[in-house]
Amino acid sequence: ELAHLAGIDPYEFRERNIADDRWLGVLKAVAQAARWTPRPKRLASEGTVLRGRGIALGTHNFSYAAAVADIEINHGTGSVVAKHLYGALDAGQTVNPAAVENQISGMLVQAASRMLKEEVTFNGTNVTSLDWNSYPILRFDECPEVTPIVVQHLDQPSSGAGEEVLGPAGAAIANAFFDATGVRLRKYPLTPARVLSALRA
Repeated sequence: ELAHLAGIDPYEFRERNIADDRWLGVLKAVAQAARWTPRPKRLASEGTVLRGRGIALGTHNFSYAAAVADIEINHGTGSVVAKHLYGALDAGQTVNPAAVENQISGMLVQAASRMLKEEVTFNGTNVTSLDWNSYPILRFDECPEVTPIVVQHLDQPSSGAGEEVLGPAGAAIANAFFDATGVRLRKYPLTPARVLSALRA
């Protein structure tokens, strides 16, 4: 949001204001993998389908993670589709990079599911989301393409690789939604009803 207010590309804004080499490492790794191109202002979309791209940094505990999200929004139906998610993770010395790549891939899919589908609902006395219809999750045919990136640091102790990419992946989807629509949604998941309501407002 600060990058947008300053009229600066969100990647460049972070690069200018971060001094930590490891944060910069995951930022640069995910941007390179996604072939990030500068976008100081929101790009105009044409037709029914709006396309957006977002970038974010974050962590769950001790490691360093970054993500880029490419999404599409149908402004007629309010549906949001995650097309491609990229996730970079610096967990220090990564003993089994292939396993961590699998972990990143799972985190990216789970982030898309949480941002687009998953929501616990309640009535006045109890939880009402009791099955896969009332608590929907991302289906196989809705899964985005994913690109996992392990940023290896053999000189650093091993740290967490469990949920580190979830936060930035969710934030990247939210930033991509803003990039596509010019609207910030503060409540998730990005259900069609919420999307249409936000776009109308």
